[in-house]
Amino acid sequence: MEPIHPCLLLSKMRPAKFLSISTGFLSPVLMLLLCLAIPAQAAFDQSHRLLSAELKKYADKKGIHYRMWKEHPELLDKYLSGLADVSPDEYQQFSPDQKKAFWINAYNSIIIRIVLDHYPVHGTKAYYPPNSARQIPNLWEVFKYKVAGQEINLYDIEHKIIRREFKDPRMHFAVVCAARGCPTLADSAYTGGRLEDDLNLAAQRYMTDSNHVQYDPEHNVIKVSKLFQWFPLDFLLASAPAKMPMPPPADDEIVFNYALAFAPREIREKYADTKKVEVVYLPYDWSLNDADEP
Repeated sequence: MEPIHPCLLLSKMRPAKFLSISTGFLSPVLMLLLCLAIPAQAAFDQSHRLLSAELKKYADKKGIHYRMWKEHPELLDKYLSGLADVSPDEYQQFSPDQKKAFWINAYNSIIIRIVLDHYPVHGTKAYYPPNSARQIPNLWEVFKYKVAGQEINLYDIEHKIIRREFKDPRMHFAVVCAARGCPTLADSAYTGGRLEDDLNLAAQRYMTDSNHVQYDPEHNVIKVSKLFQWFPLDFLLASAPAKMPMPPPADDEIVFNYALAFAPREIREKYADTKKVEVVYLPYDWSLNDADEP
């Protein structure tokens, strides 16, 4: 049972119930003193200050400096404790953008902690690079952390909350799965106050990176990350017409239309027949996004 703050106990007691200390209960005066002396639990820091401070130290364009971070994980652990301290009732008071930012940061901080616990990663699965986070057994499912009143793993954060509840395809460019094929981790945490701008920036950064999207209008081809092959319907939400055409668009058409929106005008105009564009899915680089490894 969670401890009851004296203020709450005092507010629920009727005067007739107050007894003297000699009978085993605190007097109203002492209860009031305790109420003033013991602060209520602080509200969650919506600036995500602790995580931002860590990201500025250990994340950059080259990736994440896991080796250095592993030596000083204390503030990351403190941030994770803050996620655990959020009650379901407090979470429900968050704005929609605060909730989005909360879960993006939760995913990113948890996967970093898992990698730190296993760093350096040296696996033997032939179908992933030796240093890949995918070499950690059951990475998505087995490691559970308390967040906002529930024990949850990475799979459920991504697929049952981020994708199912928010339905915002830009979040794919903010959630970082500890691989080079993933988006680059921003050097500051996401916050509700500037979420729209930051998600737009993350999408623009990913979609204009030739490692993830390559335009070839001369051959009527576009090459994109396998991320789009895995979740094509997520990107339909961003470009869906007011009335869904019948039959609905094919997956490749959804992906092409989404990607083309980020291309410069001169590139868009070179695709003569957008109905016959070939969409090619690039190999996904699962090697660890380690800033200290080539």
